[in-house]
Amino acid sequence: MNPFYNPAERRLRAAFRIIIYIFLSFLAMGFSLMAPLGGLEYVLATLGIFGIFWLSFRFTDNRLNISQAGLQLSPEWWKEYGVGVSIGFVVMTLIFVTELLMGDLEITGFGWEAVGHQFWVIPVLIFLIQMGCVGFYEELISRSYLITNFKEGLTVFNVTPEKATVLAIIISSSLFGIAHAGNPNATIFAVINIVVAGVMLAIPYVMTGNLSYSIGLHTSWNFFQAGFFGFKVSGITVRNSVINIRQGGNDLWTGGTFGPEGGIIGLIAVLLIAVFFVVYLRKRNNRVMIHPSFRKTFLQNKEESLAKSDELA
Repeated sequence: MNPFYNPAERRLRAAFRIIIYIFLSFLAMGFSLMAPLGGLEYVLATLGIFGIFWLSFRFTDNRLNISQAGLQLSPEWWKEYGVGVSIGFVVMTLIFVTELLMGDLEITGFGWEAVGHQFWVIPVLIFLIQMGCVGFYEELISRSYLITNFKEGLTVFNVTPEKATVLAIIISSSLFGIAHAGNPNATIFAVINIVVAGVMLAIPYVMTGNLSYSIGLHTSWNFFQAGFFGFKVSGITVRNSVINIRQGGNDLWTGGTFGPEGGIIGLIAVLLIAVFFVVYLRKRNNRVMIHPSFRKTFLQNKEESLAKSDELA
């Protein structure tokens, strides 16, 4: 067996595809830091990572249609995106209200009260765009690319595509958590929470084959956490928010200087969202199972795509 190249699939083995993609993605993020205007690096990173994703998807991975990446962008896709955004807003509001009622935080002011901030809403909107970029490219990397390729690489011997998908979720979510370990004020508990959040974000993707719910939720969670309610987001302080707060309470509960993602309250929220997705998608689809594409091998999915292309032609 060729350890580097799969002749049946006509492409590199999964491990090498993943290593190349991650390397090029980090390279794109590094180049984006050279942006002449502050904040523009998020847009450049998104464009660079998507460009690398498309090239990898089409040529390195030998796939046919970008819609297989969970980016159909149909009206239904945008409805699902809206559901994800709504979930993020509702859950973060519940976290804020809970901490406020428990005396774990104090409202110290509002964005429009700052002296000399007649245009206070502009940095908030800029932050929204930035979090939209982060939600998009982090889901593209951690969910769409890594889960798909890990699943295909692990479908060997007696490992079925379904079992490989579960392993892929665990591995990709672990890498997602480790990637946040270098954030300011990160703790072991915070990293574990991020790993669990990665699993939660993977659930709607592997159940529907779409990234819509995950991107919408990821964007909304980050924006409302820091840009609206004034919490830290993964240990990072945002200077301009709609509500300004002073965090108090027990750090293990609130997450302290890392934000809700580093505390028990954040873990509870993530678990509730995971349960919601399973129940919601079960009622919507009348079943609880992974999407057909995750129950088939790469060659089976490619044959199906070719058949569909022939039908359309």
